[in-house]
Amino acid sequence: MKILVALSFLLTVVSAEVLSRCEVVNAIKNSKLMQFSEYTVADWVCMASHESSYNTLAVNYEKGSNGKIWSGDYGIFQINSKWWCVDTMFPSGANGCNTNCNSFLTYNGDLQPSIDCAAIIVQQQGMQAWTSWVDNCQGKWISYYTWCG
Repeated sequence: MKILVALSFLLTVVSAEVLSRCEVVNAIKNSKLMQFSEYTVADWVCMASHESSYNTLAVNYEKGSNGKIWSGDYGIFQINSKWWCVDTMFPSGANGCNTNCNSFLTYNGDLQPSIDCAAIIVQQQGMQAWTSWVDNCQGKWISYYTWCG
C-alpha cells in the first residue's frame, strides 16, 4: 500500500507542470497581459491551449531543411529562442526578452517569466506572433476558454 501511495504521489508531482484551464485563466486575468485591451483572457488561454496544452514544461525544437535544430519554443506560450530568449543550446538568439529560455519552464505554475516576455512580444508584434493564435483563435468564438465552474 505504501508503494502505491508513493507512486501516486510521484505521478501527481510529475504531471504538475500541466495546468488546468482555470489556473491559466486566473494567472492571465491578474497579469499585465490585460493592459492590451485588444486581446481578452480568452485569446491568451486559447493560444496557450494550442501552443502547449497548458504544459509549463513544453519544449519543441524547430529544424531547418537540413534537419539541424535551429531554435526552440519554450513553456506555456512556446516562446522562441531565435528571437526572445537564449540558453546554452541557443546562445546567439536576439534575446528580445533579455532572459534565459529555461525561465519559461516551471514546475510550480509560476507563469510570471512567460507573462513578462509575452507582454514584450505583444507590444512589438501583437498576438500575430503566434501562428496558433492566428489559425485557431483570431476572429473565432473563443469565450468558452474562460468558463470555469
